[in-house]
Amino acid sequence: MKFYTNQFAQLLDKIASGTVKSLLLYGHNRGFISAVINQLIKKFNFFTVNLTSKEATEANISLLANSNNFFKQKELLKIDHSGSAISKELKQFLIEGNFTNFICFIGDESLPSSGIRKLFEDSSNMAVMGCYYDDENTVSKIANTIAAKYRKTISQEALVYIKATLKGDHQIIKNELEKLVSYTHDKEQISYEDVKAVISSDLSANGDEMCIFFSKKEPELFLAEIEKLRSQNINEILMIRALIRYYINLFIVTSKIEEGGSNIDTAIKSLSPPIFFKYLSDFRSNAQKLSSKDAAEIISLLQKAEVKFKNNSNNFDLFGEVYLPTHGYTV
Repeated sequence: MKFYTNQFAQLLDKIASGTVKSLLLYGHNRGFISAVINQLIKKFNFFTVNLTSKEATEANISLLANSNNFFKQKELLKIDHSGSAISKELKQFLIEGNFTNFICFIGDESLPSSGIRKLFEDSSNMAVMGCYYDDENTVSKIANTIAAKYRKTISQEALVYIKATLKGDHQIIKNELEKLVSYTHDKEQISYEDVKAVISSDLSANGDEMCIFFSKKEPELFLAEIEKLRSQNINEILMIRALIRYYINLFIVTSKIEEGGSNIDTAIKSLSPPIFFKYLSDFRSNAQKLSSKDAAEIISLLQKAEVKFKNNSNNFDLFGEVYLPTHGYTV
């Protein structure tokens, strides 16, 4: 079964009734994924067991999925799953659903529609939810919900500033709004001045802006953005994959234009998921400057950088290993 983030309450009901016995979460918004996990633990009083992909064999999971811990709590098996492949034995075990504990897979930020994702979408006792960065409408809803919880309202000017400033990771957005509520503890309405005083316009980063600064060859802004991403616990592998995804989109668009079947706007509209409207102008400009060959060469360099990071993460310099080589500098 497929659920969207605004259907989380319905997903909880399915889990509570025992209809859904395992869950797959994936997407760029790791903060929202963490929030979902925390809600599951809180609501169902789960004891969490963390597993890596290598540990997640059918034999291990079938044993753990029916085990009882010392406190007689139901357990949540949280599995960090790499790639989209899943063994036939584990697939069959999940489909049968013959276990008592709850199983939750955390997939890559960009997961193909085949493999494990298709399995969870097609199965009646399994659920999947894609977790992407919050857009302005979602930020507005979160802000109004949090304000209402504390019996406050938000002025229109303040809400405009909140939507323009808060972006990216769900948990960071929520934390800043909770801080705003604490700051205005003695007020019924949150004003523009309150928001300006609490929320920094330089608060957070997201993958889109990092990719734009990378592609526009703005090294200082790129470096500033990756430092902000690091402060949000986004590691280099996720940054590289965000860049790969961005250039795959550029490759798709430039290829369609070169084939003669689409103009640039039609080609961009064909992308799924679509480019967020705030970044359309920059994406369009980048697509006009590149050829599909250029995009493919950058993708290849980024993929090599990802392998290099996996082999030696301790001595990996993102700027030296990624930015400089892809922009024609010798390192």
